[in-house]
Amino acid sequence: MTNNVTGLVFRKEIMDIFRDKKTLFASILVPLLVFPILFFVLGKGISKTTEDATKDMKIAIVDTGGSSLKEFIKGQKDVVIVDSTDIDKDIKDGNLSIAIEIPKDFESKLKSEEQVSVALIMDNASQTSSIVASTIQNYIQAYSQGIVTNRLSARNIDTKILTPINIEQKTVKEEESGATTMILSMMLPLLLVMYCITGPIPAATDLGAGEKERGTLEPLLTTQAGRMSLLYGKFFAITLLGMITAISSLAGIIISFMMNPSMFNGGGTAALSLGMDYKTFIFIFIIAVLTTMVFGALELAISIYARSFKEAQTYITPLTIIGIVPVYATYMLDAKNIATFYFHIPLANVVCLLKELIFGIYNYTHIGITLGWTVVYIIISLFIARTMFKKEQVIFRT
Repeated sequence: MTNNVTGLVFRKEIMDIFRDKKTLFASILVPLLVFPILFFVLGKGISKTTEDATKDMKIAIVDTGGSSLKEFIKGQKDVVIVDSTDIDKDIKDGNLSIAIEIPKDFESKLKSEEQVSVALIMDNASQTSSIVASTIQNYIQAYSQGIVTNRLSARNIDTKILTPINIEQKTVKEEESGATTMILSMMLPLLLVMYCITGPIPAATDLGAGEKERGTLEPLLTTQAGRMSLLYGKFFAITLLGMITAISSLAGIIISFMMNPSMFNGGGTAALSLGMDYKTFIFIFIIAVLTTMVFGALELAISIYARSFKEAQTYITPLTIIGIVPVYATYMLDAKNIATFYFHIPLANVVCLLKELIFGIYNYTHIGITLGWTVVYIIISLFIARTMFKKEQVIFRT
């Protein structure tokens, strides 16, 4: 009987949730589109910034000796030489990207094979100046390499003498696939946990504090359905919506891979070269469900305690911030060298386990510890929600 009532409440709450177009928009459409749009805009922005910075590069060259370096730089594509009476001011004002100071004795020192210094003046607070400086440094290095080659050739010396050891780098995975996996192991756990935390929030606030505000919670309590049946029905509805949000966000990430693989250093087939088998996806799904259940129960408990929808949002916001702290703390850990104690830290263990799974590492001790602790967190969260739902002074706290 209890199970039937719980199922009935669950279906009723799901129908109410999906009738609200705002919930569908916030929980499905936004997570599905936000990452493709974000990475598309970010990629376009980076490309445009670099393109604009390296097009018509405004450079001042101070060269009283008439060096060949000046002529070399002037001959490079998109270099525009600008005369300046106050270099520092022009660079700060953006009239110049960078300036190069070439000493008067530049040519004489080169002929005598002495080392000569060239000053490059830039604004390290300007992105354009930094990009142009990097480009010009490459030009100067190419010019310098040409001088070295000429000196060695004049002595009939092979330029290979400068590199007695040649390193051929080989990877255990395909280079593109390896880069993609590394980026994914950093991004996926972070984003998945964030959506497991934030995904249940709309439904949790609405099914607790929202029903209080609308005055629909009290009539529910007068029915034959027990309070625990109502609680569990709402809890499973919140979990389902949280999972839909998390899955939508993951779908958005995959779409981002397909649309702009270069953003992930994975080449044209980045989205198809992840190398994760079905077992990995099953474990990731289980972890996502359990993590969503933990936060769904906690957020429902807070929502029931709150007097109003707005108050529930105020209380839940710090929970999301606290939850994200251990996620960021383990963000940069190497999946192949994670100490066991991390798997005893709430949420940090989830991130670490996801990292291992993405790399195809199935450490069943770590899996058991993480899943065990997560089940304990679910029990504790449900106990808190159950306690709140049983107290009259909380239910009727308006």
